[in-house]
Formats: sequence, C-alpha cells, structure tokens
Amino acid sequence: MNERQLPVTLHGQSLGHLTDGPDGRPILRWHTPGPWRLNSAVLSRHLRVGVESSDATESFFGGLLPEGVHLDRLAREVQTSTTDLVGMFAAVGADLAGALHVGQPREVGEPQRLEPAEVRELLRQAPGFLVGGGGSALPGFQRKLTLTRQDGGWVRGNGQIASTHILKPVTSDLRAVVESEAYALALTRHMGLSPFASWVEDWDDLAVLIVQRYDRAPTPSGRIDRIHQEDLAQALGLPPHGDHKFEWYEPGASLTAIAAELDDKATIFAPSGDREQLLRYVTVNVAVGNTDAHAKNYSLLHDERGGTRLAPLYDIAPVALGYNASDRLAMSINGKRHQGDITTEDLAAEAARWEIGEARAIEIVGDTLERLIEGTRTLPAHDSIEAHVPGYVRHQAQNLIEGKAARIDSYTPLMLLPRLGTPAGRVGEGGAFVSRDHPESGADLR
Repeated sequence: MNERQLPVTLHGQSLGHLTDGPDGRPILRWHTPGPWRLNSAVLSRHLRVGVESSDATESFFGGLLPEGVHLDRLAREVQTSTTDLVGMFAAVGADLAGALHVGQPREVGEPQRLEPAEVRELLRQAPGFLVGGGGSALPGFQRKLTLTRQDGGWVRGNGQIASTHILKPVTSDLRAVVESEAYALALTRHMGLSPFASWVEDWDDLAVLIVQRYDRAPTPSGRIDRIHQEDLAQALGLPPHGDHKFEWYEPGASLTAIAAELDDKATIFAPSGDREQLLRYVTVNVAVGNTDAHAKNYSLLHDERGGTRLAPLYDIAPVALGYNASDRLAMSINGKRHQGDITTEDLAAEAARWEIGEARAIEIVGDTLERLIEGTRTLPAHDSIEAHVPGYVRHQAQNLIEGKAARIDSYTPLMLLPRLGTPAGRVGEGGAFVSRDHPESGADLR
C-alpha cells in the first residue's frame, strides 16, 4: 500500500481504502469480498457497498470536513489543497462523524487530559478540526471543537478514544447566539426530539455551547461506542461544499427528497415512522424560526445491517429573529420559500408529498405545536434572551395553531421591542402581553 492509500474502517472492520483515482480525483476502493453485501447502505445511502465513483466519494467524504474558511485553514495546515481529500484525511481521519475511521493506525496517539488553559487555547481557535494524533474533523461553517468528557474534565482523544461532545464558542458579547441555540435544544429535548444534553459554560471572555454527541454512546465499562451516521446532503449525493445544501441553489436538496430517503419503519425514536418524525422537525423549525434547516441539518443513523433511521433534531436556533435577518427558508415548504408565509395547511400539504394523510398531518402538527408552546411556558431562558426568544417561539406556534401564517406582524423589528410575550410562568389573562391597541408592536404577542 503506498502513501496515497488510506485504510477506511467502519465499526472497526476494514471496508477498503481512500485513494487517488486515475483522473487524480479521490475514490473509495472497496474490498471484495467484504463484510457487507453489495449495494448495502451500511456506509451511505448514496455511496453504497461496491460503488466506486469519484462523485459519490467526494460527496460523502467531503461532507465530513469543515466548510468555508475552516476548510481553507485545514488545507493550509496540512500543506495541501481543499480538493485533496486523501491528504486532509491523513491528518484528521481518526475521529469523524459516525463510526468511520480513515488513515493509518500508526498515527493514533495517547489520550491527553487537558488543563483549563489548554482548553481555552483550543476554544479560541476552534476551526472544526484538530491535527495530530490521528486528528478529528466535523462538518459545518460554525466555529466548533470536538473533545471527550471524562470525570468532569476534557480529554483530547488523539484517535485512541472517540470525542463525546461538540463545543461551540462565541465571544461574550455574542452570548445570546449560543443561549438561543441552547434554549431551542432544551425545548426539543423537552419534547423528546433531541434526547441529548446541552448547556452553556463561560470560559473567560468566551461563552461556549456544549452539546453531547448523539453519534457516541459511552458504556458502563468506560468504552465509547461510535454510532454511524450521515447527513442528508451526503445521503442525497450532493456536492460537499458551497450552497448545494440549500434548495434555493440545488433543487435536489428538498424536503421531498429527504422524505424519500427515509426508511419509514417505526423505531424507539419515531414510533409512527420517520416521515412523521420529519414532519415534527419541520414544524418545530418553522415555529422556532430556524430558517437555516438545510440538508446537512438532517441526518440518518445507520445500523450494521444497512438499515437507517432519522437522527435526533440538532443545530436548531431562531435564526429569523435576528435583527435584519432574512426569513428565506433553506428548503421550501409546499413550494413556499419564506418562513413568514408558512401555515399549518402548507405543512400538511408538504407532508402529503411524503404520503402522510392530511388528517394525520394536521394532528401531528397540532400536537407538536401544543407541546412546543407548553415548553416555552415552563422552561427557563437565560437573561440575554428571556425578553424575546420564548415569546417569539410561542407566538409563532400559536399563529400556526390558529390557522395563520407563522410570522409575527410588527411595525418595529422584533428585536427592538422591549419584550415579546410574557415571561414564562407569568402569562396574563387570555395570554396577551402586548395589545393590538399598541401601534408600536402591531401584534398581540403571547
């Protein structure tokens, strides 16, 4: 095996190697015979066992790496180009999304328990990857870092042990950004849609959102099992970088396409099936104002036989609430492209394309919204977001229940109002806080 061939293992079993194809583009060469049947989706819905394609290889493996400036930085650090997947995975392939390992075993190092100062330095960089000891990488534009939580401290696994948490730092003046995401995750955790822990910690001048990885499963013995997963951009075979994850750029990145990829069997996570669970996710995204819910923000969990189930809801935040934020949806709903235009009728019509009946769809949407509203009335919110985020989510959900569009009509930008809705647990008679008689609001904010 030469230097440009990287062994690839899944669940600890060798499946082939990542290498350079005859045209210079990367390609996954499968072992035949291997441990899995031909055309199995055990690795990917698109890059199936036995398929040798540079396009499919670039889509799947490229989708495991950071995006934008962070990908540029990774390429510079390992002295290669952003198209050289083999070169980059040689440096960061030990700890990736899912149960995949790419690279030579000799690169793995001993786990390193980090002192607080070392964690702070890593957080100040947080480019979405770590080089050394086998390395690690996570996709996305947002600044992030993956580490292992042990005995209340942080460990750099160096390829020997899997990371267990994702850390997303922002400067303290932007604390509301991570608190908003933490609150949205708390709501969906309350609803059973995001069954993993998340919280915000202060690290000097940084506010850090810490999210437990749903593709990791610590065992009583201390071993950390890896659960294989892929995001829907990978499953759909979309080009890995740029705007292809958005439907407004790539028509194939649609909710209908995602629904078609779902193995619609009842699971513990989705007792009525994955398509109904997807409808719950989409409903929450609309009510929360998470307009950035693109194809990479939905994922599949894979079992070792090639079956899949929809992963928990993640990366959810009230993006559209931001001052001067656009309400353009990453993926349209019933052909509509703006969050503020969506009604329950649109959600039901979209679900009909996934073969969910209208009556059942309306029942699912209504139940989801009621549970979301209940969460906003009971869950506490940090002081930096308490005046706006809970009321924003609650009022949009209430609008949808009443048959209206999700948007909150206001003559003033919502973030410039002193408050949206009443504080949790202090709802006045009829649920109203700001009356329609107040022209500065233009809304009955509940």
